[in-house]
Amino acid sequence: MRIGIDATTAAQTRIVGISRFIVNLVANLVEVDPQGEYYLFYRPRALKRPQCIWRPHNSRFHIRILQEPFNRRLFRSLDVFHATYQRLPAYNDLAPYLGSLHDIFYMSQPDMGSQRTRQRWQARYRDVAERSRLVMTLSEFSKSEIVRLLGVLPDKVRVVPLAAGPGYVPRDERTVAAVRARYDLRRPYILYGGGFGRRKNIVGALRAFALALPRLPTDVCLAISGTGGPQESEARAFIHTAGLDQRVSILGFVPDEDYPALMSGSLLYFFPSLLEGFGLPALEAMACGAPVVTSSTTSLPEVCGNAARLVDPSDDAQMADALVEVAGSPSLRDELRARGIRRSTEFTWRRVAEIILGLYREIASVQA
Repeated sequence: MRIGIDATTAAQTRIVGISRFIVNLVANLVEVDPQGEYYLFYRPRALKRPQCIWRPHNSRFHIRILQEPFNRRLFRSLDVFHATYQRLPAYNDLAPYLGSLHDIFYMSQPDMGSQRTRQRWQARYRDVAERSRLVMTLSEFSKSEIVRLLGVLPDKVRVVPLAAGPGYVPRDERTVAAVRARYDLRRPYILYGGGFGRRKNIVGALRAFALALPRLPTDVCLAISGTGGPQESEARAFIHTAGLDQRVSILGFVPDEDYPALMSGSLLYFFPSLLEGFGLPALEAMACGAPVVTSSTTSLPEVCGNAARLVDPSDDAQMADALVEVAGSPSLRDELRARGIRRSTEFTWRRVAEIILGLYREIASVQA
């Protein structure tokens, strides 16, 4: 087969989100498909960072610039084009598309973003739903939203769960100590993941921590990973007005090289997101042996099963109780660690690649 993959979002200095999906998928396709020929397409904006344009060291994987309408001949030769980021090329009827809708939040959440932003994204969602041969998404929750709000037939939407990367494993004490020292985390800490995006619920997390504080061990702090986002100023203001300056550490952006050690060394990982299409940080934390407290809503129960303490992310008191319960019980933390590690082994990038390769073959067989 000849497969095209939109790799544009992988051309960045920080490999997060969709870029992480692309890099891990392609790296594993090298192994699971020893015969296919792959073209990694980058839109012209990737040329602003030419050093970040990437392909695996394998002669079957080629780099091309997706510059419409100049790729028509190559597109005609493809068996499938995998649109990885909720956007299709303008070409019609040259190659069948495997579309991707990782979530449809700008349709399911009427108060998210400006009206102009919502209209732009909703148009993209509809285009992917209408012109793709199949649509992949990341969870049964997201599939139900796509079917309900876009009117797509259920059999056209295929769930492809993600996985933690190979570096997300429990780290030894020496490594943990070195990374903790680098971030000046000298006290026991609860690690919050999610940054300052509105749907990640940072202010709710801070309110819950403030409620829990009188019942937590006297030296426990909250460490916040991430930087930037619409709620950063509100979060910083809350920290100051609530008198939490000495109990909250804002770590900034944490790269993949450090995150597993911070997760491994935490008392627990706190991920009270209001809205997720999958919830990879919770899975990564479990893979690192961190006890996880996360949301009982959207896709997170699918990801975590019974391996995490699930809470209503809109209920500050319930979240606070869970923090106190897990932080105060070594036996519960040990149980959640063991369950989390077991659960995380059910999700692998090799399996992701095998599922997606199966979708490529299904689409290509219809063409033939």
